[in-house]
Amino acid sequence: MPVPSEDPRNRDAATQPIPVGPPAQPQYDPPPPLPQPPPVPRARTRKRYWIGGIVAILILAGATLSYVRERPVPAAGADSEDGAPTEKDIPPTLRPYYDRAITGDASAMRMLGTMYYNGLNVPQNTREGIRWYRKAAAAGSVAAGKDLQQLGLAPE
Repeated sequence: MPVPSEDPRNRDAATQPIPVGPPAQPQYDPPPPLPQPPPVPRARTRKRYWIGGIVAILILAGATLSYVRERPVPAAGADSEDGAPTEKDIPPTLRPYYDRAITGDASAMRMLGTMYYNGLNVPQNTREGIRWYRKAAAAGSVAAGKDLQQLGLAPE
């Protein structure tokens, strides 16, 4: 009969040597590789690139045509001899600035230059914008002079 104080499960542990050092890391098998899709034939890949390229060209052409159609065409004879719009051709959105600029307001002259040069509320006219910038600089606007310098131009 076995001794009651001695458990048979502990007997095996008592006879094994005590491990020295860090505990052993469990060894795991690497996961199986994921299934790969079958390779696509090169001809099919090239066909997709061609179709994608043609679609992109058509989209860009459509955007260009819509831009060209929406762009206003200046009326013939709307400008005076020096290329500046006549007083009757001033758009209503520019009228307050134009009225103040005629009286000598340098900030209104600079604003007209900005609007014409960048095409804000009017068709873009860089020549007219530079003309108004120069008028504003001559009237004493330091900001208009800096704008002309940034454009690489000198005030007259």
